[in-house]
Amino acid sequence: MNELNLNERINDRLRRIANVLLINASFIDNPGLLNGKMGISIFFYRYGRYLDNKIYTDYAGELIDEIYEEIAINTPLNFASGLTGIGWGIEYLVKNKFVDADTDEALADIDNTVYRNMLNSPLLLESENDLFGYGHYCLSRLRGHENDDDNLNTLIKKEHLIYLTDECERLLVHKRYLEFNILQLSVATINSLLWFLLEINRLGLFPSKVRKVLKYLPDYISKGPAENKADLLILHKLTKSAAAQLTDPDLKYQYLSLAEHISEEINITKDSDDKRLADLQSLNLQKLVYGMDIQDELLKGDSFEKAFSIIDDEETWNRTLDGINKHNLGLTGLAGVGLLLLEAVSSFNNQFERNYRYASQPPGYQPLPTSPGGEEEESSEAKVPLLGDTGGGSKWGGARQQRS
Repeated sequence: MNELNLNERINDRLRRIANVLLINASFIDNPGLLNGKMGISIFFYRYGRYLDNKIYTDYAGELIDEIYEEIAINTPLNFASGLTGIGWGIEYLVKNKFVDADTDEALADIDNTVYRNMLNSPLLLESENDLFGYGHYCLSRLRGHENDDDNLNTLIKKEHLIYLTDECERLLVHKRYLEFNILQLSVATINSLLWFLLEINRLGLFPSKVRKVLKYLPDYISKGPAENKADLLILHKLTKSAAAQLTDPDLKYQYLSLAEHISEEINITKDSDDKRLADLQSLNLQKLVYGMDIQDELLKGDSFEKAFSIIDDEETWNRTLDGINKHNLGLTGLAGVGLLLLEAVSSFNNQFERNYRYASQPPGYQPLPTSPGGEEEESSEAKVPLLGDTGGGSKWGGARQQRS
């Protein structure tokens, strides 16, 4: 299938996914990031920016308003469906200029609840598959203020991160989870903890404790069950990152050996097209959460086209519609498929534009140097300024937004 035709079909499927979510999202009683309204709101903000369509961004803002109205004393703290994921999502929207807000004000109540529970809860994981939501949330709250040590709020946030590093020791060195009927930690959970520790190490917050805990992690890496190939791909990248950060030669070699072993396991794993779609969706979701550059893995070879053929099949689509319920509309369900399609079509369009621009230049033209993110750098005059108020009825939908 040629690239233009593929793009048209992806855009048609995106439109249909958006329509289903527009009709159903407000009826979901889960406000969370991975399984509920927060993740769907992120999809609509990104889809609205992609189309430059205010209808979708306004609806995304309405969902955020609903989330704030629905947060209650019994809202869980976990990353998938609870406060740490919701707070992380708000930080994501603000930092990526989908909305204009002061997160210290917008997240004040969530901060207080998260920090109070962090100190009072005997264990900061709820299950063997739980992501380390406290770590993800607290790191997102510090992001952009890492060097602002004259600010009391920054120092408090760093103290919380040091406490969470101690929690990693309690989990991985002392195996505290065994006291709560958790027999083994999954690869998804290990990925989350390893990513957190590497970020703490990069920040230089508690190097001696990080090194100590990293010595215990290889045993978990070799034993943890992987839910999908995406978990292994993320683990492979994280073990290589750990090896690059470590200075202890024996520990560095141990992580490099683990990375090689994981790579071999990935290469011998054969997926059906159905499984490939689930893996790509999971990988794209983890790209969002971890901020990793895994574009090549998402669109490698014909993997995406084979996965898209499943999404694009009318019989499969009709079965999907028949099975729609409040549990499969979020980023782990239909909105996650939409986010994957957005990632793919945006990548294809960017590549097409680069190729077109290069082909249209006179002989001897050299492309602009690339930025760390891999995109061509543009002059400051070429950057699109922030738009003014959209005038939407929602506090969040009417916030300033930036064109991509």
